[in-house]
Formats: sequence, C-alpha cells, structure tokens
Amino acid sequence: MRTSENLEQTLYQSSNSSLSITKKDADGYFEISPFAQTDQIKEITQSSPQYEGPARLTNAKAVEGEQAITRDDLTDGFKNLVSIEAGGETDKNVLFSSGTFSLKEGRGIQRGDSDALLVHEEFARKNKLKVNDEIRLEYIDSRNADRKLEERTYKIVGIFSGKKQERYTGLSSDLSENMMFADYASSQKGLGLSENQWIASKITLSCAGPEKMDEAIRKIQELPADWSKYRVDKNTSAFQEAIEAIGGVRHMIGMMTYAIMAGGVVVLSLILILWLRERIYEIGILLSIGVDKVKIVGQFLVELILISIPTSLAAFVVGSLAVRQIAGGLLGADQTASLMTNLPTGAGGVSQLLVFVQSYGVLAAVIAVSVIIASAMILIKKPKEILSQIS
Repeated sequence: MRTSENLEQTLYQSSNSSLSITKKDADGYFEISPFAQTDQIKEITQSSPQYEGPARLTNAKAVEGEQAITRDDLTDGFKNLVSIEAGGETDKNVLFSSGTFSLKEGRGIQRGDSDALLVHEEFARKNKLKVNDEIRLEYIDSRNADRKLEERTYKIVGIFSGKKQERYTGLSSDLSENMMFADYASSQKGLGLSENQWIASKITLSCAGPEKMDEAIRKIQELPADWSKYRVDKNTSAFQEAIEAIGGVRHMIGMMTYAIMAGGVVVLSLILILWLRERIYEIGILLSIGVDKVKIVGQFLVELILISIPTSLAAFVVGSLAVRQIAGGLLGADQTASLMTNLPTGAGGVSQLLVFVQSYGVLAAVIAVSVIIASAMILIKKPKEILSQIS
C-alpha cells in the first residue's frame, strides 16, 4: 500500500511540473511566435510546441477497423488518413510515459530529429514495414482543406504498440493503429509554413518544480500575446489515467493480500497438523516430565519464526527488484529513475525497514494462527490422552 501511495505522489509531481498553452476557441491552432520568449523565463526548463493533425498516406494503406460512425460522404481526399502528433521527445509524451503506448522496436522521436516517424505495429504489419523504411505523407491543412501541399518523405525510426481512448468521426485517422508521431519541425515544413508562421495545437512548458508553477504562469501571462484568445493550464490531469489504474491495482493487491493470508493459514495449518503427528512422541515425553502445553506450542512457534527470517529477507530483496520492473513498465525509464528515490529498495533506511516490519508482521500473524489451529489437538486434550496415543 505504501509503495502505491509513493507511486501516485511521484506521478502527481511529474504531471504537476508542466504547463500547457492552448487556444480558447474551437479552431485550436495558433502561431507560436508570440510565445518565443518563454525560453527566457528561468522557471521554465523546456518549451515544446506540439501539432496534431491529419495527413494522407501516398505509398501505404491505413489500417481499417470498426467505428461507431459510418460516413458515406467522404471524398478521396479524406480517405486513407492517419493522424500525426508532432512534438519533442516521445518518451516524455503522456501516452508513452503513462504506459498507454510502449516502444517495441527502434527508438522514439528525439530533439534534433528531422523527418523521423514512429508508427504503430499493426500499421507496420499491414504494410510490411520495418525500422528505417520510408513513408510518404501529404499533410492536410485543417484550416484550409482545399490547399494542396507537397508530400513529404519520412524515415521510420521506431515502432510502438498500444491502444488509446479513441474519438470516432468516421475517418481512418481516428484509430490508434493509424496514429503516428513525428518531429515538430518536419510537420511545419509539411504544412508549407515558413519558420515565423509555425503553428501548434498546444505548447507544453516544463517547470523546475511544482512550487515554481504560479510564478511561471505569472511571467508567461506578461508576454505580449492577446490573452483573450489563449489560456495557460497546469497539467495536473496528465497522469490521471495512470493514477486511476494504480488505484485499481492497489485495491486488487489488498484483496490478494487477504486471500493469500487466508490461504496461507489453511495450507500451513494442514502441513503443521501432519508435522505435529510426526512429533507426537516428542510431545508425549515433554508432557511426561512436566513441561507445560503452552511452552510446547511456544517452542513450535519459535522454530517456525527462526525458519521464516532468512526466507523473508530473501523475499524482500526479490520483491524490491520486482517493484522496479513493475514501475519501469508503468512509467518508462525517465520516470522510473525519479520514482526509485521514493520507493523502498534494498539500500536500508527507515522507509525500507518499515515496509519489511509490516510485511513480516503479517507473516508472523499467519504463522501464529496456523500453529494455534494445528496445536488444538494438544491444547484441548489432557496429557494422559496424548500419552495413550504413543502406546
């Protein structure tokens, strides 16, 4: 339970350390030039414009799938579409850092890339594509769909898997399998825009920490932009999906813990009953020389505790390694490194000791209950009855 709480806290701090600038109206796209000075704000560590829009495949086929909406009015220009999300590093994209998508082959998009593309494994499988193959795309200007744009050639640098929550409009670009990630600069060149005309659907700003957020917002809103058209939001919900998943896992772990405890009591009790039957002669001798029954049961309990200590230490080490693997699967490499500073590890410390004591306390309780149940034959019988069984 403590581990999942630390994980949620780390996710919150990660998501709460970034801001996003978006447009208020339905258009969504805006020129990024008024916000060029965000890089000069000391509370801002990185500025990443992001563009999301459709593009038409010219040398490949989009994946077909069932949709909630069927449209018969689509012209050829709106068929065989994919959706492009262009920005900075994909390993910092919430779809990857939350575990919705995961990299299967190659690498993600990195800063400095040019004409680099990340495609879904189902799309790659259908078109028999692999890393380093090329795809040609023709961007569609959502603000002017009739505007003819030149096609652009991309090289596939990576292949990912996963499924996101989809919005259905009847276009092939709605499907996760037809989603692609590209570098931001190439998307703007594909739209035929000069550098001073580049547009974005959102600008993500990374902050030095959650405590710097308010000061960063104040300085951003001092920039010479028409703030009646824009808004600045804290990305507090960026990892909400992952946090909800962790809450479900925590509930499941709680149920599993109670089930394991109950199962452990039953199994250990049965084993101890057989074990005590083998020691009935020893029990009889101890009773004949006047050893109290409670002391005999206490001796069995001490024996089991001594056996459990080395196995518990081994389990603690293995468990720490398992937590690292699980956290890595949920968050990715960068977030895992940050998270490990807050999670129990084998390096010692108050937090690690507390987790071990709590876990061992549960085990000791299971052992105690099992010994009492298995020893009931001793506790409820008179010494004479037990001695008579020996003969």
